[in-house]
Amino acid sequence: MTTLDVLARRQVSKEFLLDADFEIAFEDALPVAALFGPTGCGKSTTLAAVAGVPDPDRGRIAIGEEVLFDWNRNWSLPADRRRVGWVPQDGLLFPHLTVEANLRYGMRRRGAEEAPSFDRVVAVLEAGPLLARSPASLSGGERQRAALGRAILSGPRLLLLDEPVSALDEAARLRALAFLERVAGEFRIPALFVSHQRTEVLRLARTVVRMEGGRAVETGPAAEVLGHGPIHGSVDNLLRLEPPAGGPAPGRAAVSGREVAVAEGAVVAGPCWARLPSAAVLLARHAPTDLSARNALPGRVLAVAAAGPVVRVHVDAGQAVCADLTEAAVRDLGIAPGAEVVCVFKAQALEVLP
Repeated sequence: MTTLDVLARRQVSKEFLLDADFEIAFEDALPVAALFGPTGCGKSTTLAAVAGVPDPDRGRIAIGEEVLFDWNRNWSLPADRRRVGWVPQDGLLFPHLTVEANLRYGMRRRGAEEAPSFDRVVAVLEAGPLLARSPASLSGGERQRAALGRAILSGPRLLLLDEPVSALDEAARLRALAFLERVAGEFRIPALFVSHQRTEVLRLARTVVRMEGGRAVETGPAAEVLGHGPIHGSVDNLLRLEPPAGGPAPGRAAVSGREVAVAEGAVVAGPCWARLPSAAVLLARHAPTDLSARNALPGRVLAVAAAGPVVRVHVDAGQAVCADLTEAAVRDLGIAPGAEVVCVFKAQALEVLP
């Protein structure tokens, strides 16, 4: 298990002081964590401190047993020796090189450490059709894939992803999230990404550092950390769908191995995403038999957050699912962290996305 220990203090301007102190233990199975918070809270500045561009004014930063920066010891490992793959929002591809040349440039930066092969990275990112193209001809999502591939090929022990999907439209954003999830599962490279979108963080991150005003105010499991704060209307759950066990069939799919019904006529022939509004999810203590909503995903309550008339319940149902209930429903069902529940929703509420 890889750990990241950050104590970073930097006076960015007269108005803003970064004073972040947190530790992350990346899970081996899906080693993704997130820095979450509003714009201007210090997320990107924290990533830059880890990358060493620039170092903080004071503090200590370490990945595992290796110290990257220690102000007390007057020690700073040069940025190009930290084995950190930093992917900024715009990707920063070399405009005069093809995509293939950009990717192979990443390979020049790695040392003796093991790294995925060029062919494997191209296959996982489905970048073959892009190799001969110039960065100027790429869409936003394609640029991000190329930048991600270059970072992976440098042989990093940690990926730093600065709002990797924020500039993309919805279809491209969902596709990019799928690639990030695939990279994490295929290569097992710990990744720390920046986002101010709860849905994105719940989709990918296992651990979340919530930041406010330059400080890390809370660190913990994603659903627990994001269970706090104000609730503004329904949010979209993004569920990863797979074909059903018997193969593709109209109106059928699977979520974490459990078959579900999707809108009539939809055929899930391969992995894809679906949108499920939190307001469309009911919770029960047992699978209902007398409702028109027949989709039922068993899970365990991770967090309960109340704000005004709405109570948002975060459930681990193999994937993260949020449900919006009334206070009376939460009380009557005895819903609390640790409770076993069933997430119930209609097929029509599960929108398969392109």
